[in-house]
Amino acid sequence: MARVVIAPPLPLVRTKRGVMSNNPGTVMASAVDAEVSKFRSLQEEMKKLQNDLSIVLKQETENEMVMIELDILNEPVGIFKLLGPVLIPQGLDESRQTVRKRLEFIRNEKERMQKKIAQKEHSGEELAKKIGNLQAGLQRTTAEAMQAIAAEHGGQ
Repeated sequence: MARVVIAPPLPLVRTKRGVMSNNPGTVMASAVDAEVSKFRSLQEEMKKLQNDLSIVLKQETENEMVMIELDILNEPVGIFKLLGPVLIPQGLDESRQTVRKRLEFIRNEKERMQKKIAQKEHSGEELAKKIGNLQAGLQRTTAEAMQAIAAEHGGQ
């Protein structure tokens, strides 16, 4: 005697042709497509974050070089700060303090970006696993459907 299992109804999804369907393969393929779209979006975010991080690293390097140059200088030197179109004289200690604060801000920003990138990478890995599982399920369902069709046609 055959065992009957009643499964909950599958949701209707819109196919690429715009037709509504509740075919298990279509539903699963739609789920895979949605997750792949999320993954691509995540990759774009990662690309932007990596670009932003490289800008911050460049700024950090430039400011470290300025700090080294300021540390070499002795007190009786003329240091000027560009404020809009005007050069304003600034003391050596004040210049060092300004660059230190700028470096502190840049390093905090760099750390924040690196944490965000690590979180996005983790999310990407989780999403990739989910996509792999969905694709494996789709392949299993397709193989089972092919076997059922073959058994149905082979039994006639």
